[in-house]
Amino acid sequence: MEDDLQFDLNAASWRHNHEDELAYIEALATRLERSLPDLVVVTRDRKWFSKVHHVVKIELSLGSDTFLLAREGARFLARKAKVVRGIALSSEVMSLKEWLDELSRALSRFANEHEETRQTLEDFLL
Repeated sequence: MEDDLQFDLNAASWRHNHEDELAYIEALATRLERSLPDLVVVTRDRKWFSKVHHVVKIELSLGSDTFLLAREGARFLARKAKVVRGIALSSEVMSLKEWLDELSRALSRFANEHEETRQTLEDFLL
């Protein structure tokens, strides 16, 4: 009986965290689209007669680094790839937290290298 209760609590906690993660990914996609429209491609599902179009994929290219967050089944898979002349030389799957940390560092480097993007990134982060 106690194991059943613990399972139910764990399942409820996972559902809550999963819903938070989806909302966070939607917000992240919107902010990236608005702040860096030339660098990011956000793909959304297009269901007939639906007003809501959920994020399916976020792809952001910063120099030789490409950051990809894509829905695979019910979860999102975070990946970072090294791309040279359109060819992915390596690809690494990582947790969402690691992906966000790597993305943050890459955006900082990119802003330092590209002054025109700095103001947009500062507006995005503030």
